[in-house]
Amino acid sequence: MLSDWKTLPAVAGMRAGSSRKGICADKISAVRIETAADAAFDGKTHSHENEQVLIMVSGLCKLVIDGKELEASAGDMVFFPTGSRHAAIGTGPGGCVYYEIFAPARPDQLPGWIGSSVLGFE
Repeated sequence: MLSDWKTLPAVAGMRAGSSRKGICADKISAVRIETAADAAFDGKTHSHENEQVLIMVSGLCKLVIDGKELEASAGDMVFFPTGSRHAAIGTGPGGCVYYEIFAPARPDQLPGWIGSSVLGFE
C-alpha cells in the first residue's frame, strides 16, 4: 500500500514551529515531522512504552535520550528503547524533517484523536 504524505492532513506538532502527518495500522505507525529553525523547545523529556525509530530526512535535530545528548542529520537513524526518557531539544539553522516509526502503533498521533495520550512527562 502506497501512502502519499502530501495528501495527509497536517496538525500541530508537540512544539510551536512544528507540524506532523501520520498513518497508523494495527501494530505500527509512522509520523512525518517538519520543524522550523525557530521552533520553541522546552527541553522536557517524555517516555512511552512504544519502541521508536527516528529517521532523519533533512536538516539537523538535537536530541536527548536518557540524559545523553546527540545530533542527528540527514540519513541518520536513532532508536529509542521502550521507557526511555527522550526529547527533541533543538534543530539546525535550516530546521529539520524526520520520520518517527512506533511499535506498537500510536493512534494518538493522528488528527482527530480524542483518547488519552501514552506520553509520560517528567
